Amino acid sequence: MGDADESVFGGLPPPRASDVLFGGEQKDWQLNACISHWHETGHAYKVGFRKAAFELTSKVCEQPVDQDNIVYPIVYLYRHHIELVLKDVVRMALDLQRKSTTPAQEKRLGGHDLLSLWAMARPMLETVCELVGSDPLPSEDLHGVDSYMSQINAHDPRGESFRYARTRDAKRTLGPALKLINIRTFATGMEKLADYLEGIENWFAQLIDARNEAYGE
Repeated sequence: MGDADESVFGGLPPPRASDVLFGGEQKDWQLNACISHWHETGHAYKVGFRKAAFELTSKVCEQPVDQDNIVYPIVYLYRHHIELVLKDVVRMALDLQRKSTTPAQEKRLGGHDLLSLWAMARPMLETVCELVGSDPLPSEDLHGVDSYMSQINAHDPRGESFRYARTRDAKRTLGPALKLINIRTFATGMEKLADYLEGIENWFAQLIDARNEAYGE
């Protein structure tokens, strides 16, 4: 069968039971990634998905090679980032209102429908603005987010269309109407959306910190 370190299929050596996948390395210590257990870890997930999408996009835009395959993880990574931010925006808006999530809200927060999540978050934005005495967010901004969410949901309503090629009953997850995606145009739009939603999230975080400091919470 050949050398013990050479796979019967060629290329890299085959997997071995002694291989350790998780853990640090002394020799390659610069590539040791720290898994956080001592502060809010959700931030790292959100940042990681967006940065990964941006890095992939940058590589493809610099050298347009294999874009027909790489488009799937790019769309998925950006979409998942937006989903995570939206869920945090909803939870923070409720926190600012001194409200707990209802069972119905928890169910929606456990799903992946961006339109549903945005529909839950959108009216809370106005409520928070009124609560803190701020002007409402510009309507044209919110209409823009409305449009983005609708466009994404039209092709990927459950966050699975760019993650799996087929559903459990073997149907294609992407409909035949979608034929082309310009990666630069898509990524530019998603960066705009991410910046806007993260701006809301950061503002809410500042409001929560200021409230907690004022009331010693």
